[in-house]
Amino acid sequence: MKRNSIADMKTLLEYSSDALLISDSKGKILYVTPSIKNISGITVETHLNRNIRDLLDDRLISQSATLGALEKEKSVTCRVRTVAGIDQVNTALPVIDPSGKLDRVVCNIRNLKFYQQQGLAAADMKTAAEAAAKDLQGTVSWAEERSYPYKLIGSGEHEIVVKSREMGAVVEMTRQVGKVDSTIIIYGETGVGKELVARLAHSCSSRSEKGSFIKVNCASFTQSLLESELFGYEPGSFTGALKSGKAGYFELANGGTLFLDEIAELSLEAQAKLLGVLQDKELFRVGGARPKTIDIRIIAATNKNLQQMVREGCFREDLFYRLNVVPIEVPPLRERRDDIPALVLHFSRKLQKQYMMKKELSPDLVKHFIQYPWPGNVRELYNLIERLFVTVPQRIITTAHLAGPYRFGHLKEAANQFAVKESSNFGNLKAIVEQFTAKENESSLKEIVSEFEMALVKKTVESCDTQEEAAKILGISLSSLTRRLRKMSGERG
Repeated sequence: MKRNSIADMKTLLEYSSDALLISDSKGKILYVTPSIKNISGITVETHLNRNIRDLLDDRLISQSATLGALEKEKSVTCRVRTVAGIDQVNTALPVIDPSGKLDRVVCNIRNLKFYQQQGLAAADMKTAAEAAAKDLQGTVSWAEERSYPYKLIGSGEHEIVVKSREMGAVVEMTRQVGKVDSTIIIYGETGVGKELVARLAHSCSSRSEKGSFIKVNCASFTQSLLESELFGYEPGSFTGALKSGKAGYFELANGGTLFLDEIAELSLEAQAKLLGVLQDKELFRVGGARPKTIDIRIIAATNKNLQQMVREGCFREDLFYRLNVVPIEVPPLRERRDDIPALVLHFSRKLQKQYMMKKELSPDLVKHFIQYPWPGNVRELYNLIERLFVTVPQRIITTAHLAGPYRFGHLKEAANQFAVKESSNFGNLKAIVEQFTAKENESSLKEIVSEFEMALVKKTVESCDTQEEAAKILGISLSSLTRRLRKMSGERG
């Protein structure tokens, strides 16, 4: 197996006969491999989230190399006897951060009997621990990033994860207009979280205390049923109607908020009746002769361009202006990539709790997610993470577990963006993409991505007048482009 990534290293460690223990700078145990139980007789659960000093106080171990490395800030090797009567050789090495401070301690734990049988020298143990510390440096960084600073707005299933400036602006605007009764229309692609924004607006208003939040998906009903579902009907209004009649969604939302999702799917006839309710604050049930006064706030949402639909005669212009009092646009996930690591962490924690699984997404996989275009937005991201959680048997989930479209989708997206600059060469570039994606079973993802990156950089530089222009198209700094060109030149040489 190639050790192309931190994730690969961690996967190897899961099956290693040695055990590895990582603690923070205070001695709190952050990570331990499953083999610790066989080597020490002490379970993983007994180690995790405890301080190494607790193991000493409880006499589970006779001494600690980790504690020695913390105190001396240098490598320590010692013999340890566990509560199960097992003798070990432990080698602990400090991990120093860029500022020169001790950040973590990585401890390699080996059964002394095996150590003696193999005739290994202490220097060999130290070398192994140093290699593990170096390879796991990225994992430790991701462990730090697991406390990625983000905000959770809302509660329960309706929390909004906010890290990016773009989503921060959406939340701020929603909270501000949520306090008043102005009609809101939320624009955004499928899966961006329009309903969450609507619920946040409702929760910020006094209506949340006296009325309900009622959601209606305008695309989920046939046009023949939509009117009776929205406005209700009187007894005997049509064949199959309840003898007692039925209140519609407008009446159910009285005093609260009615959320009309996919508002663009309403027929022109239903649009006219909705306009009447917005103007007069009263409605007629189907088959009814008397108006019913209602007190509701309307929040609508759509993934369509309503202004274009008005021009095409598919949406009433007067209704558009009634709805478009306060427009809020939720940007797609590809335009707020800062939210992706926070969403990954939030969803992972949620799924760990829901399915009682101790699984983790590798740092390389999270970086890959940041580059992927996510046409299905946040909903697609959550669905993919859940799929990986329940289908991948390994504890560490890596890019190797992704299917073709997810492994290479970001490469094709890059090709499409490049095509905007130079459409005449798109056919050649498309062929390059297809050539690389066909290598999925022959090469590692890292190799494929590296080859494609070099081809894309070369093509972009050749098509531009300056390197500055090429760097801008590629979305990288000029210094990053220069380093890549130097590397390509060195490999050719």
